[in-house]
Amino acid sequence: MSLPKIQGETARLWAEPELRYTSSGRAACSLPLVFSKRKKNPQGVWEDAGSMFVRGTAWEQLGEHCAESLQKGDEVIVTGELSVREYEKNDGSKGQSLELNVYAAGPSLRFNTVTVNRVERGSSKPQGSAEDPWPTTSTAESDPPF
Repeated sequence: MSLPKIQGETARLWAEPELRYTSSGRAACSLPLVFSKRKKNPQGVWEDAGSMFVRGTAWEQLGEHCAESLQKGDEVIVTGELSVREYEKNDGSKGQSLELNVYAAGPSLRFNTVTVNRVERGSSKPQGSAEDPWPTTSTAESDPPF
């Protein structure tokens, strides 16, 4: 069964993100997400219309950035692909869980402000080398950057 992709949906972290590493050294950040829907009743009062709890996983550099930047209670915007994982419960019965392979994530700016910190890509080349298509240093300080 093909499950839908999540495209820029808003969720809230119901627990702290947890960063772990696989035996091969690959970063994996577990993101406990809850997607909640609200609607107005006929009296004009907002009511909860259901919630969906999903375990999201962000891999490698995205996972490290999520663990460093997000915390319990944050409203986040995520994009990813849903899947169902089957497992065996403690009593021996089978269970299923809904999981999200996260492709992109970031804080919602509805109730927050953020400062973006650009991360340098891992490279042994100095910035501004001839092989760098976007050097960070200008030849003349007075030249505009465009």
